[in-house]
Parts: sequence; C-alpha cells; structure tokens
Amino acid sequence: MTTAKPRTIVIGAGIVGASVAYHLARRGAPVTLIDKGKPAGAVTGKAFAWINVAHGLPEPYSQLRHLAVQDWRRLEQELERPLPIDWCGALTWNRDPADTERLVREHAAWGYDIRLVERPEIARLEPNLTEPPAIAAFAASEAAVDPVAATTILADAARRAGAELRLETEVGALATKSGKISGIRTRDGIVSADRVVIAAGIEAPALCRTIDLALPVETSPALLLRFKTAGRLVNRILTGPVMEVRQASPVQLLAAEDYVDAAGENGPEAIAQRTLAAVRRHLRAAEGTTLESVSVGLRPMPADGLPIVGAGGVEGLYLAVMHAGVTLAPLVGRLAASEILDGVEVRMLESCRLARFSRA
Repeated sequence: MTTAKPRTIVIGAGIVGASVAYHLARRGAPVTLIDKGKPAGAVTGKAFAWINVAHGLPEPYSQLRHLAVQDWRRLEQELERPLPIDWCGALTWNRDPADTERLVREHAAWGYDIRLVERPEIARLEPNLTEPPAIAAFAASEAAVDPVAATTILADAARRAGAELRLETEVGALATKSGKISGIRTRDGIVSADRVVIAAGIEAPALCRTIDLALPVETSPALLLRFKTAGRLVNRILTGPVMEVRQASPVQLLAAEDYVDAAGENGPEAIAQRTLAAVRRHLRAAEGTTLESVSVGLRPMPADGLPIVGAGGVEGLYLAVMHAGVTLAPLVGRLAASEILDGVEVRMLESCRLARFSRA
C-alpha cells in the first residue's frame, strides 16, 4: 500500500523556495508555492549570484558549500529549459598574499578545483586588470547565474510538475491544530496543508512568531550595483580588496558591496560612486562606464551565519532560511524534499538544524 505524499505549502518564491517546490513536485508531492509578490521579487532579485564555496567556514558547512556548487551541474542537466548560468570561474585575492595561499590550501584539501596563479597568468586571464596582484586563487569551477531568470525557470518547472503557484498572496500567519501545523492563514482564509516550508527570507521570523516560535534570524543588508559598460571588461568573477565584480552581459557589469548607512558619505549612492571610480581606475577600457542602479538587498542572516534547514520544532513545520541562498538552492531543495517525503534526517544537514541554538 502506497503512503500518500504530504500536502505541502512552500512560503516564499525566492530561489530557495522555488527549488524546494520544484524538487517536491518532481517527486509527485502535492505542492503550493505561495508568495506575496512574484518569483525572485525580494532579496533573490538583488543578489550578486556568485556560486561559490566561500572561505573560513566551519568544516561541515564548507563541505555543504562544496557539494552545492556541484549540485548546480546536476540541476542544469535535469531541467528542460537551459539555466542562465556562466561557469566562468573566479579569481580571488587578498591584501596579504598569505591569506590567499591559506584559502587555496583550505579548499584544495577537500579536492576542490582551485589553485594559485601568479601575475603573468592573471594578466592573461584578465587582460583589462591595470594592476594584477602577485598571486590569486583561481577557482575554475565557480559560476554566476541570473538569479531572477533561474528562479522563474524553477518555479515554472515546479508548476509543470504539478505544483500550484499562488503569487501576490500574502501569508498572515501559520495555522495549527492540536499542536501541529495545519496550514496557513491568508486574507482569503485558511489554506490547509500537512507540511509548511518557510523559505521566506527576512519575513520568516515574523511568520514563526505567529506560533510562538523564536527564529534567530536578522536582516543583513547588502548592495548590488549595476554599471553600463561599452563592452566586456572582465572574463570571470573578480574579488579583491577594492572591488567584487562580474560581467552580467557584454554591456553590464555587476558589483557587490557591503551596506554601511542609509545616506551620506557611506550611503548606497556614495559607495556606488566610489566603486565606479575603482572600476575605472583598475580596469582598462572602463572610462565610459556609468552607474545604472543601486539596490539594497535585505538578506536573512541566522545568528551564527549558518543556514537553518530542517524541522522547526512544531510538527509539520520545515525551515529553509539562509544566507548564500543562490549557492545552496539546488542542494537544499533536493535534500529538503528527501527529508519531507522520506521522513529521514539527512546527515549532511546536521549542522543546519534549529535545535543548535537551544544547545548553545
């Protein structure tokens, strides 16, 4: 006798929620993907969208990130529509060359495709760099993706696999019955479900408070800058002491910057102008580059910086809230679907459980 798959609502049509919905629907589960806006309408649409392993992470999370990069390859082969992903690789360097060397040793120990490159090779890889560093870390297998297009493709793939999309529908609260999740409350009433997945980014804590669950997630703003260029300035993702940039199209350069203040000399516009000056100074043929837009993305940041994935302490509730959602989305979507539908806990996600905060 076949056990019926749980009716699941996924709150949040960013790239993580769309991935969870797709992987559930692909396995035949009845799924509703719900969002108060459109796919990628919140922080996903303002992401720099560098698919990478990052540096200086705790070992279990570092391993998760390594596998997540590979999972983008799996997703690319699996989807019917081509993903807008560029496996261009990334060059990273620090002010102190010793830090760059440590980065390479750390990831090479995992068998990751990364190596040290010296100034002559860097100049060949990126001929527009006016001052190539002495050494850099070259991760050839890293990539960038158009996060809005990728999310739209995932949401559409979920729909074609049987998922229902309810867009421009705000969730006011979680619904419970006899101490278990029973669905969600919207303006039009209760939508029943056996499972609810919260992948709603910075709105996740407020949703959890409706059932008296404290979710240790804060809002971490970041800047995404778009520049118009006369042509291609860089071939890869470049991240160094003065700028973090990638080419989104032959005539558009993206830059990621830390958010400092709402206005003034450290406001978004001022930072954008300083970044523009750095681009013009450090990249040849960038003299005519102009600023197109400055966006503030409000990232969900768990208190310890690591993802929160798994059961939410109330039967029927599953959490998928994290920074680096673009990198992790395919892997987290696949593993979350396995946990929800197979009723097992995936060991790979052990370091991501909400319960770790109660043990601290």
